[in-house]
Amino acid sequence: MLILITIWAIAINWLAFRKGFYKLPKEPRKNDLVVTHSQLLLSFATYLILSLFVAPLLARFLLITAHKINPDILSLPIVILTGLQFSMMVIIFILLQSFLYRQDSHLYRKLWKNIDRPPSHPTEFDLGLGAMTWFLSFPIVTILSETIDKILKSLGLHFYEQTAVKFVKAAMGSPLSLVFALVSVLILAPFIEEFLFRGLLQTYFKKRVGSRAAILLSALFFSFFHFSPSQGLGNISLITSLFLLGGYLGFLYERQGSLWAPIGLHMTFNTVSALRILFFPEAS
Repeated sequence: MLILITIWAIAINWLAFRKGFYKLPKEPRKNDLVVTHSQLLLSFATYLILSLFVAPLLARFLLITAHKINPDILSLPIVILTGLQFSMMVIIFILLQSFLYRQDSHLYRKLWKNIDRPPSHPTEFDLGLGAMTWFLSFPIVTILSETIDKILKSLGLHFYEQTAVKFVKAAMGSPLSLVFALVSVLILAPFIEEFLFRGLLQTYFKKRVGSRAAILLSALFFSFFHFSPSQGLGNISLITSLFLLGGYLGFLYERQGSLWAPIGLHMTFNTVSALRILFFPEAS
């Protein structure tokens, strides 16, 4: 199977290269998109505080309250946990958008889609291009991930399941919890992460170190952002493959000048991964 994926990767990426897909637009003489230190720090702080502190504290409060009502309750139902995750991500997205829009509406609009920078395409074109880029990025990311996994397994090292995989699998026991989990993973996560890492972080770096270095740096932060101690050695292949995926996401953002392009790729990647978990849970 890995041989077939390798042939797929070489053939389609060679064709894309020959067609000029991988050419970045020329840098404009004046880049008027400037993300300030405070805008960047406050946006990431909002996300981290709500997701890492507020959400767990709220879940703890709900568990204590439920335990007082019924001492037999030792853990929250999965539907409440997924619902809490979904609600928190909606709140995060709304806060991030409203914060930057109030700070600088001109910057906010251009981060999403810079129509002044040629070439400019309709939003649906950017979204579709991002989705189609899955065919370029998926085989390369898969080859890298599986190669690292094979090397580590040959050394007899133990792996742990990825946090996102466990989240979706746990939600499969209830239709409502599955809806909450899928909307969070397939829609909210791509919108929030692309806004933070490509829209804000990559734009912040671009003004200071140039577009290519900005793509690499945003990809690096994006990959390490998904580190989790519970994933054990699985972090190695996960972070490496996400760095490569982050490179594609950053390249699309720079190529199109539109967040809709990396969102399209991110959503497609997550959708394919979710379908694999739903229909082939043993192989995930």
